[in-house]
Amino acid sequence: MPPNFTTQNLTQQLNIGNIVSLGSYLYRSRFKQYFQLALIAHLWLFVPIYGWAKFYATAGLISRLIFSDIIGQKESIRSAKFHVNKHFWQFLLTVILSILICLLQFLIFYILCSLASGIIYLILATIFGLISQPINQVNPFSNLLFTIIIIPTVIAVYLSPLWFYSRFFLTDLPLAIEDKINSIQAMKLSRQLTKGLTLRIIAIILIAFFITLPIQILLWLILSFGFSIILGRISDLLFTQSGNNNDFIISSIVLIALNLINGIILMPFWQSVKSVVYYDIICRREGYDLILRDRSIEQTS
Repeated sequence: MPPNFTTQNLTQQLNIGNIVSLGSYLYRSRFKQYFQLALIAHLWLFVPIYGWAKFYATAGLISRLIFSDIIGQKESIRSAKFHVNKHFWQFLLTVILSILICLLQFLIFYILCSLASGIIYLILATIFGLISQPINQVNPFSNLLFTIIIIPTVIAVYLSPLWFYSRFFLTDLPLAIEDKINSIQAMKLSRQLTKGLTLRIIAIILIAFFITLPIQILLWLILSFGFSIILGRISDLLFTQSGNNNDFIISSIVLIALNLINGIILMPFWQSVKSVVYYDIICRREGYDLILRDRSIEQTS
């Protein structure tokens, strides 16, 4: 634990900055181990279904290891993997259900927003006598009333997935940490724990994203340049004719490689942040971290 974080600090509510800072520290503390697990997890993505389940189970494994560090009960990978594998298929099922629910919520929200903005426009246009003025299809924003209504609507629609996802932000943590829990219970627990904290979690996600953004940009620039040169030369050696097809293949390989490397490096960081958020909420909702310590001891015995 970093010197500025004590047991007393962790039993109190952490501010957003402390959560991200502690997540970063935990991520760096065992970077090599987490990197290896993340690498294995991403390689499993090339194997359909079972490999996808392995990917999300490994993400849960990283969360469990990080959580055990937070509560001061370090656990071996073997022991943590034994507990995580009890819910092996539940991790994939939870992700699928969470995505479907978020998509359904987004679709309903999008339809309601579209209807509401259309009705509001018709009402205001009628009141101000603008109903006879059609919206310019080339430049709809030339209509001031349309612009005033559509901009907040577009912003709300684009930000809504983050709002819906924030309620399922912690779904993999209960599966990785708790015993005798299934996908539905994990999703319900995540929604229960995040109730009233949606804006706080969104702020944590955004801050963590912007902190990692320079690293992602630098990584993309360096690796995309390097991969393009290497793959371009390989393509010239293997293919006598160069064309758009070769360029498309090279671009696709570079994109896949960049996404994989980016995911491998950042996956443990996000699992660290989520683990700190889970610990912070559990401590405040359940009262004291002695409950967590007892729970951890029981699971590792």
